[in-house]
Amino acid sequence: MGNVYNNKNQLLLRELIKIYMPDEFDWLSYQITKSNILTLHHVLKVAEGGQLSKENAALLTKRAHRALNICENRDFILYLEINDFFREIIAKGEPLDDYFKEESKQYKHALIKTLYK
Repeated sequence: MGNVYNNKNQLLLRELIKIYMPDEFDWLSYQITKSNILTLHHVLKVAEGGQLSKENAALLTKRAHRALNICENRDFILYLEINDFFREIIAKGEPLDDYFKEESKQYKHALIKTLYK
């Protein structure tokens, strides 16, 4: 079962990369590198009924994903705001424009503040 999920996860990741064409940064302005690769974040967790679908997935690097998971426990309101931001990106369904890139940077700064409280 785990391999099937991982295969579906990888297929979805590839599909999202084609749709959103991230340049060198993810949806929270973390740089994409060989050691900080893109992952999928479920906007609505699977345990809460979220599906493995492009309507429920955000493109985050490993570091951004880890930071967001920590944020969930430290500042749940910010965590929810960031997920709402992801929903806006998903609804638009195209690469991030300057507005979303600027918002992304602001959320990254808020996230970093939360991590180092």
